[in-house]
Amino acid sequence: MRSQNPPGEIRSHTGRNPNDERIDPFLRPPFIARPRLVVVSTLMTDHCTYCGESLPDNEYEDHLRREHADELTTIDKRRLNVSSENSSRRNIRRRNVALYTGVAVVLVLFVLGYSTVFLGSESAASSAVHQPDISSEIHEHGTIAISIDDDAVAFDDPQYIERDGCFHFHDSDGAEVWHTHCEDVTIEYALETLEMDVTTDQFVVDGETFTEGDGDSVVVAVNGEAVDPQTYVLEGVESVEDASAGGGDNVEIVVESGA
Repeated sequence: MRSQNPPGEIRSHTGRNPNDERIDPFLRPPFIARPRLVVVSTLMTDHCTYCGESLPDNEYEDHLRREHADELTTIDKRRLNVSSENSSRRNIRRRNVALYTGVAVVLVLFVLGYSTVFLGSESAASSAVHQPDISSEIHEHGTIAISIDDDAVAFDDPQYIERDGCFHFHDSDGAEVWHTHCEDVTIEYALETLEMDVTTDQFVVDGETFTEGDGDSVVVAVNGEAVDPQTYVLEGVESVEDASAGGGDNVEIVVESGA
């Protein structure tokens, strides 16, 4: 006899319950592959309109602020919310830098010009036996007096003012004292800067020569003692006031013609 299914139970033609999880693999539905999730980046790049650099969108505004803050157009300023006050401050800073740079350049040119005028060609062209050391700077003062046949030379005459860097007179102190700015300035060199020539027995000024061989008298003394002007190096004091009061070397040259 054919077996009967219990009441309420349904079986397939194989005699198995269709709800049974153990399904014959040959009766399973075809396998369907699950779709894979593929992430595609939507991050866009932009090219800087000022320098052409390619940048991600999220870095573009920072790049503009950092690299081109002073070049921004009105539209980009609004886009970045950059105020005109900040721009003005940057412009002021730039003007200040330019001003300070200009002042520094002027100072450098002034120093170079001063060196050229006072320590340049005139010192190099000197024919004095002993030359001053222009690389060794000093600032000393003393006095000098020259008389020719009882006529005193006026060193406050403009032709004697600030003629040389190593030895000169200043109009500001009435040319009462001499100034040396180099080591090893001899009396011969000092007078040569004034277009005068002197040795122990000869004196030349304005084309006129006084020489003991022709019966003239030439006396060169420092602090009352006779010296050789070609080898004697001036020694002074730092203060102009001290020099005016007698400090430093007091040079005296007295020239008298024999006729």
